[in-house]
Amino acid sequence: MHKTQYTLLFLLGGIPAYKVYADEFVSAAGGKHASIAVLAQTRAIWENRKAEITEPWIERGVSRFSPITPGENGMLDPQPALATLKAATGILICGGDTPTNQRLFASDPIGALIQERYRSGIPVAGISAGALTTLEVCQLPQSETGAAELQVVRGLGLASGFVIGVHFTEWNALPEVIAVMAKTKTAIGYGIDEPACLVCENGAVAHVLGKSVYRIVMTDFAAQSTQVQLF
Repeated sequence: MHKTQYTLLFLLGGIPAYKVYADEFVSAAGGKHASIAVLAQTRAIWENRKAEITEPWIERGVSRFSPITPGENGMLDPQPALATLKAATGILICGGDTPTNQRLFASDPIGALIQERYRSGIPVAGISAGALTTLEVCQLPQSETGAAELQVVRGLGLASGFVIGVHFTEWNALPEVIAVMAKTKTAIGYGIDEPACLVCENGAVAHVLGKSVYRIVMTDFAAQSTQVQLF
């Protein structure tokens, strides 16, 4: 049985949140001595977003960050990926296509090692689809699956008891969050705007960085009635 250390999970609503979470994330990852693993579903995502991702870290003295991306066949080479994760003092899961993220990063052996590193006290951050992938309940939007209805799968399970929506105000994501809550019988949800980060400590929602996050409470599952308040 693994002994769990103090854990930190950063759920970023969108690209503008890179600036607001950096202080706490970098500090938890070791400050200027941090070595951060960046999981991206394609090499192009890493190359296109590298400056946005790393500039807030570089400004805080971080010089070591290593991408983990699949090859041209769409599959991860497990040996170098696992070695990078084992050496990391912080982990970021990028966004993109949610089903692809879930397949690459929430399945073993990669998923099991992320869970192990998180339990050992290594801070984990996820942005957009990466944030969805970190939770126990991970929704796969119809726009990404082409399915007749919203699908729900298991994510990494780094936090549970609630669901989230990312790009919340920007993409009018409330209906999707309510649908996920109803489908999974989850009474609490959080809508995270792009400039915001929801921080979880020891698996429980703790505080907000940036603006804005909304707390959604399902008051009647049958009628899908909710109360939405700024958190």
